[in-house]
Amino acid sequence: MGLGRTLRDNGLSYLLMGGHVMVDMCQGALAAALPFLIAAHGYTYAQVTLLVFMANVASAVIQPLFGWLGDRKARPWIMAVGVLLAGAGMAGIGVLPSYELIAASAMVCGVGNAMLHPEGGRLANLVASGSKAGGMSIFSVGGQVGFCVGPMVAAACLSVFGMAGTLAFLVLCAPYAVLLLVFNRRLAAFGLRDDSAVAASGGRDRWGAFALVLSTLSIRSVVFYSLSSFAPLFVISFFGQTEEQASLMVSLLALAGAVATMLSSKVAAAVGTKRLMVGCYVALVLGLVGFAFSPSLAVSCVLVVVLAFGMNAFNPPAIALGQSYVPQHLGMASGLSFGVAVCVGGVVAPGLGALGDVMGLQPVMLVVAGIAALGLAASVAVTRLR
Repeated sequence: MGLGRTLRDNGLSYLLMGGHVMVDMCQGALAAALPFLIAAHGYTYAQVTLLVFMANVASAVIQPLFGWLGDRKARPWIMAVGVLLAGAGMAGIGVLPSYELIAASAMVCGVGNAMLHPEGGRLANLVASGSKAGGMSIFSVGGQVGFCVGPMVAAACLSVFGMAGTLAFLVLCAPYAVLLLVFNRRLAAFGLRDDSAVAASGGRDRWGAFALVLSTLSIRSVVFYSLSSFAPLFVISFFGQTEEQASLMVSLLALAGAVATMLSSKVAAAVGTKRLMVGCYVALVLGLVGFAFSPSLAVSCVLVVVLAFGMNAFNPPAIALGQSYVPQHLGMASGLSFGVAVCVGGVVAPGLGALGDVMGLQPVMLVVAGIAALGLAASVAVTRLR
C-alpha cells in the first residue's frame, strides 16, 4: 500500500472522528444546559434529568437498528443526517416553548447521535489503512473530545446569548454535515465489509466471542459512569474539597482518558489487545480499591489518572477486536459497542447512587471494584478465544 493512499485513508479517519466530535459535543452539552433550563423555566431536577435520560435511551436503543441497516447497504450519508439532527435537537433545547417539545428535541438529539455511531464505527474499521485498532482509536478520541468541548460551548453560549445560545450547535453541526456529504461517494466506495477479514474468519460470524468482548466493554461503562459520578463526591466528603475543586476530578479523568485513547493502538500493537484488556482490568480493580482507601487528595488524583488509563487504553482495540469476530456485521457490532454497552453504565449508576445514600461512598467504590473484577474474569476468558 502506497504512502499516498495511507495518508488519504488517515484523512478519512480524522473526518469520521470529526463527526464523532460533533454528535458527542451535543450530547455532552445537554447536561451543561440543565441549570439554565431550571433558571429559565423553573423545571424540577426530575424534569431536567429526565431529558438526559430520554436522549441517552433514544440513542442507545436505536443504534443497533442503524447498525443493521448499515450492514445491509453502505449509507455514509446517514452520518451527515445524524450530525444535523444532533445539532438541531440541541438547538431546540433552548428555544422551544414547552417542556414536551424540549423533551422531543432531546430525543431528536439522541437519535442523531445514534445515526452516526454504527456507520462511523463500521467505516472507521474499513478506512484504517494499517491497524484497525488505530482507526478505532482515532474515531473514539472524537467522542471524548466532544464530551469535553460540549459543556464548555454550552456554558459560554448560554451565558452570552441566553437560552437562544443553544442555536450555536446547529450553526456548528450543519456545515460539518455538508462536509460529510461531500465525502459520501468516497466513503461508500469502501463497501460493506473487509473481504480479507471475512475470508480469514471462514465466512462466519462468531457472536459468542463478540458477546464476551461486549461484556468487557459494558463493565467498563459501569466503571466509567460510577467514577465520573462518585469521584467528585468522594473528595468532597473525605477531603473537604469545594464543588468547584471536586469538578476538576472529572476534567482530570477526561484528560487522562483522552491521552490513553490516543496511545491505545500503539500499546495494543506492542503487547496485544487481549493482554492489554487483562492488564487494564487489573489496574481498574486495584485502582478502585486504592481509591476507596485513599489517604490524601494527591493520592486520589494519581489513582484517577491510573483508572482513566485502565478504562480507556483497551477500549478502542477491544471494539476492533469485537468487530473482527463478526466481520460480516460491522455496523451491528459498532451499534452494540457504542450504544448498548455505553447505556449499561448509565442504567447501573443510579442503583449505585441509591446504595451510596444508604451505605456511603466507600462501600460503593468497593462494589464497583467487584464489578471490575467481573470484567477481569471476562477479559481472561477473551484471552482463551482464537
